Amino acid sequence: MPRIPVENCCGCTACMNICPKKAIVMTEDHEGFLYPSVKEALCIQCGMCEKVCPVSHPPKINEHWEYGAVVQNQRKDVLKESTSGGFIDALCEDVVVRQRGFVVGVAFDEDFLPVHKIAETAEQTVAFRNSKYAQSILGETFVKVKSLLQKEKTVLFIGTPCQVAGLKSYLQQDYTRLITVDLVCRSIPSPKLWKKYLEWQQNRYGSGIVSVACRRKTYGYHSGALEIEFTNGRRYAGSNRVDYFMKCFHSDLCSRPSCYHCSFKTVHRCSDFTVFDSWNPFAVTEGAVCDNDSGYSNVIVHTNRGKQMLEQLKQLDIVDADVEKMFVYTGGMERKSVTRKPEREELFGDLETLGFEKTMKKYVRVTVFDRMIETAKPLRYALKKAVRK
Repeated sequence: MPRIPVENCCGCTACMNICPKKAIVMTEDHEGFLYPSVKEALCIQCGMCEKVCPVSHPPKINEHWEYGAVVQNQRKDVLKESTSGGFIDALCEDVVVRQRGFVVGVAFDEDFLPVHKIAETAEQTVAFRNSKYAQSILGETFVKVKSLLQKEKTVLFIGTPCQVAGLKSYLQQDYTRLITVDLVCRSIPSPKLWKKYLEWQQNRYGSGIVSVACRRKTYGYHSGALEIEFTNGRRYAGSNRVDYFMKCFHSDLCSRPSCYHCSFKTVHRCSDFTVFDSWNPFAVTEGAVCDNDSGYSNVIVHTNRGKQMLEQLKQLDIVDADVEKMFVYTGGMERKSVTRKPEREELFGDLETLGFEKTMKKYVRVTVFDRMIETAKPLRYALKKAVRK
């Protein structure tokens, strides 16, 4: 097992995937996070798990930027379903169609839990659109990626910075056919809390769930909402201001312990692309972009391979951008870990005894003013659209 404190483990699965005897399994703790545990009877003390741990032995980072850009997908249907500017959708299509490769991204399973899946058609990659706010299940994904690369297949891997670092460490060598994208993330919220939240919503609406979108542009890009559609035809939409799960996440009460001192919060990274929201595209492009509230993506290209790929994506509007200015509008999220709250452990204890709703009401404050602002959003959005026309 990697010799790191358990609270530093990011759950990347590199150790599990590398084990030649399958002596390591990922086990869920009381907060819903997965951690490696060893079947001692099978362990041969080979040390491979220690060697590939990205926390103990971080992969080599790219110490400069090749290019920075603000991008937006030209297809309105893609843009509508994407979290920001639809960059990754264009990249996925290029890999599976032009390069006849494979895309490894995060989709919801039948229970709306995030899972890394492998896609080989453009239709399959549609499931990778929009954010999923819980740690994805990787399973034996790294083994499958390596197998495809050894068969000289092109593979695009999309994940959090720790997942990309875990894959790179596991592979132990550079593959020219591997393209990696890391997503600037705030932190990873508890999968257990996510499950409890979905159960609570189903009980509230008396119905099963048809679809979930964690960042739907219900009231425009700048006012995204967690949206759920139910089998009985009803629909829920709530922003970070009023949605219990999202507000708990943004209050830093339910993050994975390693996220409070993340080893991968850096400006320079080991991936080909770093992607994140472009909240002020006008400012980072010297006025070359007008914010149309449909969503833009900030893209930092770390490698020459990434720069060449970006130039192939003809379905994107691409504008040169100042990388340093991009970071002005992230709140430091690309390099600053979230702050651990003293009541965090108590919250998880109450989640077991009090249930989801009572626990959220105890720790997450949604005011009357918050609800008034939320109620006014449909009207405000309609007025903004009318003015824009």
